[in-house]
Amino acid sequence: MKQRLVFITNIAAPYQVKFCYALQDHFDTEFWFYDQLTARRPDWWKVPLGDRCRVLSGSRFIGPLNYVSFDVFKQLNRFEPDIILLGGFTPLHSLILKIAKRKGSKVVVLSEPIRDVSNEDNASDKLLERVNAKWKTRILHHMFAGADLIFGMGQVARDQFVREFGFTDKQVVNAPYPIDIEAYFDHPLRVKRRGDPIRILFANRLIDRYQPLIALEAYRALKRDYPNLSLALNRDGHLYEACRDYIKEHDLEGVTFLDDIDAWDNMHLVYRESDILVLPATYSNGNITIIEACASGMGTIVSRHVDNVSRHLKEGENCFKCEPTAESLEASLRNYLEVPELLEIHGALSKQNVEHRRNSSTALTYRDLIAQANLI
Repeated sequence: MKQRLVFITNIAAPYQVKFCYALQDHFDTEFWFYDQLTARRPDWWKVPLGDRCRVLSGSRFIGPLNYVSFDVFKQLNRFEPDIILLGGFTPLHSLILKIAKRKGSKVVVLSEPIRDVSNEDNASDKLLERVNAKWKTRILHHMFAGADLIFGMGQVARDQFVREFGFTDKQVVNAPYPIDIEAYFDHPLRVKRRGDPIRILFANRLIDRYQPLIALEAYRALKRDYPNLSLALNRDGHLYEACRDYIKEHDLEGVTFLDDIDAWDNMHLVYRESDILVLPATYSNGNITIIEACASGMGTIVSRHVDNVSRHLKEGENCFKCEPTAESLEASLRNYLEVPELLEIHGALSKQNVEHRRNSSTALTYRDLIAQANLI
């Protein structure tokens, strides 16, 4: 008989919903979400939840407390999970941890690195305003010291939770984040010759640390030499108006926003129609968009401040890396534009490098990590 596992996390992101059903091969699994979506996500992110996912009733987002829901305790009594996965170090999850331990459940906490991004509209964790405040790290450690296992989403997160927050080496592991990339592997490799139309994709949200205006500045410089170049930008994020103003001010041609995505299952078509992904971020934990681009077979350019990409991005072999400046991004783009044959070479290797990120592989990894910690 399979053990019962529940994953409790913020929103019903489509890749999380699909991951729930991938985990059914190993556990009797349910996923519970505090919210269907937030204002920061487009309507087409709504996908059918099926019979194993649910949105908790009465959930509220309360500033530094993050999400709160009393329904979660009712559902825990109903499902009686053997293993609980908690998405994030929040006060409610600390309470769930303590109750679960008394009932004999095993508890795993999942988190990306904790960074001070409170000045951005995508701040996901305001429990800590600054991670170098020792007394706050001690509070977090005290709240979650009883966790049986901690999944750091990437090596940077894993190292931070050990070095800064004092969790033990045995307690924290590097774990992958679920990604819905099955359809991307069917995309053809980009076979281009010099002078062919090439489409750059800025797939991430239009926020400060991802630097969409830097992408526009680099594009503007390149457009003079490569008239067949085009650029597609994400539509969401507080810098949308600033990007529109920049395009209008400089009379940029060939720039479009991704306004016509009508469903999650059609989002992969944006990648299929694009050739080069760019992410000139000042910081990123290694966005899902990078894995999606690799699975699609695109050329990839990311800044050197993007973490957790070493396994699937090898500079000069299947990607180029840049500093988070327009000049550096422009120079990296010229590598592909001058030798477009690199797109096919890089794309083929990238597809191979992210085979391990299919949901079936990630589900098996979760099962193995939980088993290695003697939680099953």
